[in-house]
Amino acid sequence: MPTAAPVDCDVEFCLRQSVKHIFTLARDGIVITDRTPRITAVNPSFTRITGYTEAEVRGQNPSILKSGHHSPAFYQEMWSTLAKTGNWRGEVWNRRKTGEEYLELLTIQAIRNVKQETVGYLGVFGDISKAKREEELELARQHAEDAAHLKAQFLANMSHEIRTPLTAIIGFAETMTDSRQTLAERVHAVDTIIRNGRHLQALLNDVLDFSKIRAKRIEMEYLETSLPELLAGTVDTARAQTEEKQLEFSVHFMPPLPLNIRTDPTRARQIIFNLLSNAIKFTDIGAVRLIVSFAPERELLAISVQDTGCGIEDERIQALFEPFAQADRSTTRRFGGTGLGLSISKELAEQLGGEIQVSSAVGTGSVFTVTLATGAIAAADLVWDLQEFSQSSGVRPVRTVRAPMLFGNILVADDNRANQELIALYLRRCGLNIEIAKNGQEAVEKAQQADFDLVLMDIRMPIMGGLDATELLRLTGFDKPIVALSANVERADIEAALAVGCDTYLPKPIHLDAFYQMLVHYLPQREQIPNATIINPLLADNDPELAQLQRDFHAELPERLARMRAAYLIADWDDLRSQAHQIKGVGSNFGMPELTRLAGAMEFQLLRGDMTEVSDLIEDMARLWRQ
Repeated sequence: MPTAAPVDCDVEFCLRQSVKHIFTLARDGIVITDRTPRITAVNPSFTRITGYTEAEVRGQNPSILKSGHHSPAFYQEMWSTLAKTGNWRGEVWNRRKTGEEYLELLTIQAIRNVKQETVGYLGVFGDISKAKREEELELARQHAEDAAHLKAQFLANMSHEIRTPLTAIIGFAETMTDSRQTLAERVHAVDTIIRNGRHLQALLNDVLDFSKIRAKRIEMEYLETSLPELLAGTVDTARAQTEEKQLEFSVHFMPPLPLNIRTDPTRARQIIFNLLSNAIKFTDIGAVRLIVSFAPERELLAISVQDTGCGIEDERIQALFEPFAQADRSTTRRFGGTGLGLSISKELAEQLGGEIQVSSAVGTGSVFTVTLATGAIAAADLVWDLQEFSQSSGVRPVRTVRAPMLFGNILVADDNRANQELIALYLRRCGLNIEIAKNGQEAVEKAQQADFDLVLMDIRMPIMGGLDATELLRLTGFDKPIVALSANVERADIEAALAVGCDTYLPKPIHLDAFYQMLVHYLPQREQIPNATIINPLLADNDPELAQLQRDFHAELPERLARMRAAYLIADWDDLRSQAHQIKGVGSNFGMPELTRLAGAMEFQLLRGDMTEVSDLIEDMARLWRQ
């Protein structure tokens, strides 16, 4: 009698037959390659999806299906992952034999022998083009419905926004036909008609601007523009609006600033006015601040509008710049408006070479910052004297600051003795305890030996800079606030400081209002002492301590100038730039804004690699000291 086959052979035979049926009947395409990879086998679904028969692709590289949609880096990442993990999964655009492109969901698995050596690859894929198209169509339909809804809501808002002032205009115009009306009543009626007429004009201008932007027909007129004059009109209007709502309003100039820029003054003014009006509209209690700064290296003017209003949730910020949209329906009901202002401002800012950025916290307030390209600004045309700039603009900037009374131990890391003493003076007036570190390494050591509530970290220091010191402190577990202080105010410098662990960034020269606001934010307050010290950052006549620091700074200037001359003679540009940087960061605080301007101009020239005016700038600084 024949011997029965072993059971395990039957099982192996059945398994092979099952695999063969799965390979043949599977709805997904299956491709098998050797390790080269060259195609060794495909199933019928591969032919159905790609159009290629097994005979046409056998021995071919799977790249025969490439569509050209993906970069070489995409395929490098795919094979790198396969080499590391033995599998890869993702969406790939490929091309059928007919030339038609299709999207597939591809899974690749490495085939390994008993020694775990890769001998080939198994690829399984399904055609998801139809599903993707349906998803895109559904998304497009939703977008269309949302757009239609927003437009309907916009038309309803516009109807309300137009009818309200029209009702007032018609109503008060009719009252003027009454002969019994008093002169005071007539004046009130005329004022109301004018105010509502201007509101209507603003609405129509927004709609007209938006239609021009959509049709790409808006034109910019670039002119040489006085920055003080550009700011003056919008600031006066904002001041009147804040007084009407009993809000605090302040203007902060952050030198250096250009007196003239090249821009479209009408459109730039429109953006600033819109940001200020929004801030005032959404702030019921507190303050609105306008902060003006300039980045010479990037030739960008930055204007920030800060408020203490209701704030905006993170997920709603992006929607602010969509046409017809406001934060939500309740915003429209409560505050009115068309929802076009920020959309228009964003488009205008981008056409003027800048952008609008937003940061906000619900219940705390918002900061909107617009940047505008200024065109080339010569170092000699930059103004470092706040008094000079404010006189040119007619704008009253913040000039005096009351020192808050606070609790805390502060570590000040700064290699400049004048800076150390000035910052220590300001901190002592707040009732704070101070420890000084002369470089980053010393700051790290002291922060590990004592308990500090706040660290003020200069960025440029010898031995170890502020960035390295901050990163090391964070790695060792220091979790108290660290505030970067630097005369460099470029976005890259700020981002670098925040990236290593600084909580915020303040520029030098120190602006007392911002400095004290920062201290109040991070430190607990004690009861305010009546008649506490009020400091004017520009005047030291009535401040003996500040006057003494000013005299000390003046006395050490000859030594600094001699060091700068020596550095110039031996072409030690790094030391020369360091000296200029230090003087720039403190000159204005010691009553010498012109010295700060000259030092800033020198640093700017050195950064550009232009040494032609450096010697003259040193001598200008020497003449200024002698005067």
